[in-house]
Amino acid sequence: MKRIAIARIVLITLFTLTTTTIFSQDKRDYIRILTDSMKARLSLNEGQYGQVYNINKSFSEKMAALRKDNVMPRAEKGKQLKQLGVTRDSSLKKVLSADQFDRYEAHKSERRQQAKERYERKQEEK
Repeated sequence: MKRIAIARIVLITLFTLTTTTIFSQDKRDYIRILTDSMKARLSLNEGQYGQVYNINKSFSEKMAALRKDNVMPRAEKGKQLKQLGVTRDSSLKKVLSADQFDRYEAHKSERRQQAKERYERKQEEK
């Protein structure tokens, strides 16, 4: 009986460690994939890539923390999320050339438009 209990504890511990590692890896992969896509779209050089990666990482971590906060009022959370975006954009503007930043802004506008259209289609389906 003790062996079964110990085996269960070991399995649960291994599962928990594996799951935590996978989620942590997914987050790093997401940041790398995002930065890789920006590198291709904006023609980033290696120096810019490292700086953009760090900006994306910081932004992602702060956004995740805000989303997890269940105490903060929704309106306040929205304001802080918007401010995070403004901070990210100003950081990117310092790293990117004028042409690169214009392309970044254009892509961001396209993505917002696509999200708006998806939302409207979803509302029509209800």
